[in-house]
Amino acid sequence: MKLSLHSVILGEPLTLADYVALASRCGYQGVDFGIGEIMSLDQDDPVAATQQVFSGQGIAPAAWGMPVEWRGSDEEFAAGLAQLPRQAEVAAAIGCPRCLTWVMDATKQQPEQLRAMIVPRFREIAQVLAEFGVRFGLEWCGPHCLPDEPGSNPFIWRMDQMLELIDEIGEPNVGLLVDSFHWFNAQHTVADLEALAPEQVVHVHINDAPDRPLYKQRDGEREVPGQGIIDLTGFVQALDKIGYSDYMAVEIFNEGLKQMPVEEAACQVGKATAQVINNALGPAG
Repeated sequence: MKLSLHSVILGEPLTLADYVALASRCGYQGVDFGIGEIMSLDQDDPVAATQQVFSGQGIAPAAWGMPVEWRGSDEEFAAGLAQLPRQAEVAAAIGCPRCLTWVMDATKQQPEQLRAMIVPRFREIAQVLAEFGVRFGLEWCGPHCLPDEPGSNPFIWRMDQMLELIDEIGEPNVGLLVDSFHWFNAQHTVADLEALAPEQVVHVHINDAPDRPLYKQRDGEREVPGQGIIDLTGFVQALDKIGYSDYMAVEIFNEGLKQMPVEEAACQVGKATAQVINNALGPAG
């Protein structure tokens, strides 16, 4: 498996070139990024500009966030969708066929109304991405780490619920973004992961949870892999067992990391996560 740097652990913004160089110095194999950063490098030839940034660094573009505002109005969605073909074309050309978004665990709408809105939107997005060989990963958010809002209705907060949504979307390039923190908070098991086919997993986030009961977990308070209570050995081994060998991004919401110099934070997290993977799979993993 390959380790990808995620900018959420860094306390200051970096240019794409500095971000890639940081990942290289700290032993990562990839970076998660925003497609807007790529498109703004050179409006005429973003592919060549991006290739120049990555050249010689030993780093690959791992995954990019969905730029289309699918949660908003019809006008906002249509405007974003109109730009997606060019963005997907560029992403594919730089060797990054993975696009991601997360789905809310609760809604103040009636759940069936929200579902009726997002299923056709996700289908349209997936169809655009498929034209360029790009896969679309959807992340569920476990319930215990998120605060309850008055008047909210449960929506999608488990992996099995997300798989049902993916079946309803009905496009073969749609799969899961599996996050260890949400897997843990939804009380899923190693067996749940082992029941997946490798093509159902588009991307993975790896992080840990502080030593506290489930009902006290908070989405914005996570730990460096290996420093918490999640069974990351079982998590990594299960993904390996089904044949997942792609990127794991270290998405850790942690204020302590943000207070560190970016080099210290990135290298500390990279070393700790590599150790977790090595412990689970051996050095060749």
